[in-house]
Amino acid sequence: HTFRAFQLLTFWCGITYEVRNRQHIQTEKPFVIIANHQSSLDVLGLTHVWPENCVILLKSSLKFMPGFNLCAYLCNAVFINRFSKEKAHKSVEQAIEAVKISKRKMWIFPEGTRNPSDTMLPFKKGAFIIAQEAKIPVVPIVFSSYKPFYRRADCKFDYGGHVIIEILPAVDSQAFPDVDSLSSECRTRMEEAYRKLNDELHITSRG
Repeated sequence: HTFRAFQLLTFWCGITYEVRNRQHIQTEKPFVIIANHQSSLDVLGLTHVWPENCVILLKSSLKFMPGFNLCAYLCNAVFINRFSKEKAHKSVEQAIEAVKISKRKMWIFPEGTRNPSDTMLPFKKGAFIIAQEAKIPVVPIVFSSYKPFYRRADCKFDYGGHVIIEILPAVDSQAFPDVDSLSSECRTRMEEAYRKLNDELHITSRG
């Protein structure tokens, strides 16, 4: 897959990745992946856990970001216009259709924007609407903090970073009465995993 070429950048940047519990995404059945979104560096880690027959849902403004737009093209991105309810709704319907008809997996960053802080932003509802409407599970994926080697605000990038990517067990979207309860449960599980990974790597709130 051409998309795998982005893995070469991890070598040039000196970043190593440790993927845990890959078995949770090794299935031909469709599911929605949700992952924390720290920075544009996420695209490098994403290539190490990208499943077959998967598309990504991205905000429309990323069409114009150099590098990221190429990545989006290579992974068949579905763009969502968050400033137009009608267009956003149409994009979600398009995503649901892709999942149902093509049995595709869908990758979504539910925070909706880059967030390098120690806690996750409130999740947007799109991923969970898709999962419940398509009657497919949600698979949370958590990337450990980049703070030891990367801080955009300080223009800091140190060669030789290490990132743990933990794939959590699938969450049954049909076991929850509504989108909000499903979203809340997924966010709780991801924040707990994020804290544990950072504790394991001795990453403090100051990095």
